[in-house]
Amino acid sequence: MREFLDEFYADPARRTAAIADEPVLLDDVKDAYLAATAEHLAGVYRLDPPAWTEHHGRPLRRAFFAGGLETIKAALTVESPVAFRRRLLFVSKNVLSRPPRSEAQETEIA
Repeated sequence: MREFLDEFYADPARRTAAIADEPVLLDDVKDAYLAATAEHLAGVYRLDPPAWTEHHGRPLRRAFFAGGLETIKAALTVESPVAFRRRLLFVSKNVLSRPPRSEAQETEIA
């Protein structure tokens, strides 16, 4: 997911293509997470959400809270972006953020 997000944010011209193809089904939580990610990113960047996000995987029957700590459930319930909340996924508001890369990091990678 980190690599996908890095590439998605780095190349605006390829954003629509990056979320266009329906991923392979994995498990209920991961499938819901992938659909929520694509839908949320489409909304943030004013792209048409891919049709597959409406039917990908099975809907969750029980809420999933990232981190698994009782003490943060209330915060996650409030912070979670709509695309995640409607799938019963409760995550932090910055779940899809990535730290900016510095030139030094780019040089190390190359």
